[in-house]
Formats: sequence, structure tokens, C-alpha cells
Amino acid sequence: MDDAAQLRLDRLVDWARAHGARLHPSIEIYHDDVTKLSLRVKDSMAPLEPGFQAVSCPFGITLSYLNALVDGPLNPSPPSQPHDYRGPAFPSSFIDAVPPHVIGRFYLIQQYLKGSESFWWPYISSLPGPLQINSWVLPAFWQEDDVEFLAGTNADVAVAEIQENVKAEFKQARKILKDEAFPDWQGYNRLLYNWAFCIFTSRSFRPSLVLSPETNEVVRAVLPERCDVDDFSILQPLFDIANHSITAKYTWDTTSDPSNCQLVCGDAYRPGEQVFNNYGLKTNSELLLGYGFILPETPTFHNDYVHVRARPQEDAPEDSEPKDFLISLRPMADASSLVGRARPPKPRSTRFYLLPAFSHFEPSLIQDLTSQLSAPVDREILEASPDEVTWKKPPPGGLVELIKQMLSGKLGYDYQKLREADPLEEDPEGGEPREARPANPYQELALAYRKQYEKVLLAAMRALGVPSDGGGAGGT
Repeated sequence: MDDAAQLRLDRLVDWARAHGARLHPSIEIYHDDVTKLSLRVKDSMAPLEPGFQAVSCPFGITLSYLNALVDGPLNPSPPSQPHDYRGPAFPSSFIDAVPPHVIGRFYLIQQYLKGSESFWWPYISSLPGPLQINSWVLPAFWQEDDVEFLAGTNADVAVAEIQENVKAEFKQARKILKDEAFPDWQGYNRLLYNWAFCIFTSRSFRPSLVLSPETNEVVRAVLPERCDVDDFSILQPLFDIANHSITAKYTWDTTSDPSNCQLVCGDAYRPGEQVFNNYGLKTNSELLLGYGFILPETPTFHNDYVHVRARPQEDAPEDSEPKDFLISLRPMADASSLVGRARPPKPRSTRFYLLPAFSHFEPSLIQDLTSQLSAPVDREILEASPDEVTWKKPPPGGLVELIKQMLSGKLGYDYQKLREADPLEEDPEGGEPREARPANPYQELALAYRKQYEKVLLAAMRALGVPSDGGGAGGT
């Protein structure tokens, strides 16, 4: 880390501490080429035993949609006390029409444009800068050649959805600023919005998890009635430096000091070891899209899952969201399937999921299909866009065989789609096209994710008795 970057971090720590943040005296902010910034135990310090407070962030320095409503930091004192807030940072037409999470991103942009005049400048200047694209970009904003390495996977579908949403959000919000002749509306450009999106996506926290009941009273006093506390997310300076470990034991303590969110670590750490936070049980697809990394497979752990969307049943409310189920590289009940084991079966449900053929599928998926297939079967069972899987009558063998054939068809289709989209390059010697070699770190990451994604499909098909080449899996 160069001297300028170190100076920015020193200013961040000094600013945060001056406003009530705490960093354990045995912990330092460390930089390396692999994990970038992290928290670690200083080499000169004694080991830290479980139960220590690593870092804390006071509510008064958090940055979110809330601050756009008052145009400045929020006072953590009870709402019964008078607060001298300036009012919204944007026109009322903007505040009323634009979703809270989008307003939060625009407010981050505004504070960036203010530079050193912003209250949050010590924090913002420590973040990856908008022009340092490689230091913050997530898959949704990769170059097209890089995104092609995700073709045929869950991540590819999600990237397209994110790109469409971001484009629409930015267009709507910026048009309002233009129509209102808002000062420097041209400065709120697409690059800055992409940057703000990635900063919030990769670093922010859900308010209901990091705010105390007392602080929530302050929040409720500021929020419009139409807005819920989790309709946006919160940036927590200094607190957000701790990296993710899916196995880290932790508590986000808002009880000891209601105005502070404290990271209390439940693991022991030795000198020189990185101190981790835990972002929750997220699959590699979720980590890739939201944070730009995946967790490698080991003999005792894997994080490789394929997400499957099932349509709401016909009698479900119109606004019902599609259900999201998982297919696992290893059996869902395997000790190495941490995310899978966290999705147990529903109480008093069918036991079909215990059959070896269904061991790689989330129990709730098997239960959901059992429920649907036990009803009239002349309707669409599972979304397999763009081809729809439809059954007219049960095949021989009853309900279990029907579920197996339906899942085989779905997986066979997905496997074929994945292989057809394999990134290829010309053989310089004139032979058949061969697997493309990654040209940059994004393509390396995408290819690693892609290979594991294929392994998940093959493992699930083997459990169902489908040939490893996917043959015979796609018929209806």
C-alpha cells in the first residue's frame, strides 16, 4: 500500500474514532494483493480469545437513504429531542418518485462530488475511486467479452436482470433531476451510478440487522410512511473493512451500546491472522454477483449450488415472487454443504426428499413439486425458460418417477444450454475450436465458477440416473 493510500486510511480511522467508532487496539487494517484491505491481529500482539469486539460503527456516521432525507448525518438521540435537520438533499419530486435504494446511491454520488466538503469525505476517499474501475466493478458491469464466460449459468441471467434494472433506475432518477434543473445534474453520470451501485451492493448492511430498537425509533421518525426499514441498505464506515468467512462465528451487537453496531468475534485469532466478519450463508452465485469472488471447493467444504426458480402455484396471490430453490454439488445433508444444511425440510412434509435420487436437491423443492404434482397435472410444473416443462399425465412408476423425469428434463435442458454456450477459441493449428483461455482475472473467475456450476448439474443428474453426457434427460 502506497503512502497516499495509507494516509487516507489513517484519516478514516481518526475520523471514525472521533465520532465514536472503535477498533480493537490489537487489530490493524492490512493490505495484500489477494484480499486487498482486511482486519488482522498485529504481529506484536497476544492472541485474541473468542468474545472480543473487533470494530464498531456508530449510527451517526452511517451513510444511506436516510441521510438523503435530512441532507447530513443523523442524530442518534431520541426523536422526542429537537433535531436541526436541513431537509431533503434532492427535490421533493425526486424523493417521492425514486425508490429509496436508488436515492441512497444518488446521495453517495452527491457526497463524492462534494469532495472534502462532505462530512463523509474521510470515508468516501478511502473507498475504491470511480475511475479505478477494476477495484470495484462487479459482474453486472464487466465488459461483454468477460460476461460471455458466464453464459448459460445463473449468474448470466442475473447479470442481464441487474443491467436492465440499473439502466431503468438511472434513467428515471436523472430525468427528474434534469427536469427540476437540479444543480450539476449532469454530474450524476452512469459511471458514478455504476460505482455507487457496486459500493452499496458489496459493502452495505440490512438496517434491521445492524440497528438497535432505540435507533430504529430515530429511523422511523425520519422515514416516510410508505417506506419500510429494509427498503434500503446502510454503509458502515470502518466496520465494512472486515472480510467474509462463511464459517466465522460472530455477533452484530446493538445491545451493549444502542448507538453502535459492534462486531463481536466468536473465534480465536493468533497474531498475523485475518479477523473475519460473516456476510451470511450465501452461495457462490450470490457471492460472485454481490461481492465479486467465490469460495473454492475443499474436501470438507463446498459452496457450489445451482439456483432454480419455481413459479407460484395457480392459487397463489398475484404478487407472489417465484420461489428460489437450490441444487447442490454434494448431498444437501452432507457436512460440507453449509448453505444446503441451512435449508431444512418443512415440518410434517413428504419424505420423498430422503430418497438418494433427490439427495442433491433442496428438500423444499421436492416437497413443492410433490404438492403440485399431487394436484391435477395438466399444467406447467417448473419454469425452464425459454422452454416450458409440461406434463399431461403421470408416467409409469407413480409420483416419484414423475418428479425424477421432470427434474431430469430440467437439468438436461440446463446442461445442454451451458455446454452450447461454452466459451471457445480458434485452434491456431486449424483444428476444432477449443476451450477459451481466460485473458484477465474476470474471465478466470467466471471460468472457475462455470466449471463448478457444470459439476453441480452433473452430480445432480448422476443421482437421478441420467447419463453423464446429459443424453436422455431432455425428453418430455
